[in-house]
Amino acid sequence: MTDLAVNTNIINPEIYFGKSYLSKQRFVSYFLQISLVKKYVSAGDILEIGLGNGITADLLRKKYNLTTVDINPDLSPDVVASVDDLQVFGDERFDAAICFEVLEHLPFNKFKKSLSELKRVSKNLVIISLPYWGYTAGFKIKLPFLGEHCLKFKITALKKHNFNGQHFWEIGKRNYPLRRVKKEINQAGLKIVSSFWDLENPYHYFFVLRK
Repeated sequence: MTDLAVNTNIINPEIYFGKSYLSKQRFVSYFLQISLVKKYVSAGDILEIGLGNGITADLLRKKYNLTTVDINPDLSPDVVASVDDLQVFGDERFDAAICFEVLEHLPFNKFKKSLSELKRVSKNLVIISLPYWGYTAGFKIKLPFLGEHCLKFKITALKKHNFNGQHFWEIGKRNYPLRRVKKEINQAGLKIVSSFWDLENPYHYFFVLRK
């Protein structure tokens, strides 16, 4: 998974390979990350913010020219930098910029600036995911000739977010409703092409964005 910490809160690399981190839900998220990139980017140069354990990067490198960025030099990214300051790269340097489970590791007042940087270095496409808290229920059903159908819902805003040493905020926590996050995205000059969460990993919310 691609995770990034702020300078004063760099994540221990061992966490990315622990049993609790590499859960079934985490691999669902890897699948969605890679599937979205393949759906929207046929070929070219991709910037990945947040190297984490490198699973996503290793798979994407089989098809794309990938450049990785992380704040933690111990992860051996191609470039050591923070998502809110990507001045090392020129404007529209990449065909797409991707940033999964990263932006919550910075204070919310840096969210729009980080999005603006992702927009600046990308020619057109930005794909991100963010944590999405809430009490979730739902089910999936596969029907002959009708395919798969899903019914799901999430109850949010019942819990205040307290900084846990990693996340400064999460969608669905009090004061961070989904509509507020979408408003920040629009104010950063990005259009939401697709946004969703999957019942098999309801904690991750995905956005496909265009300039």
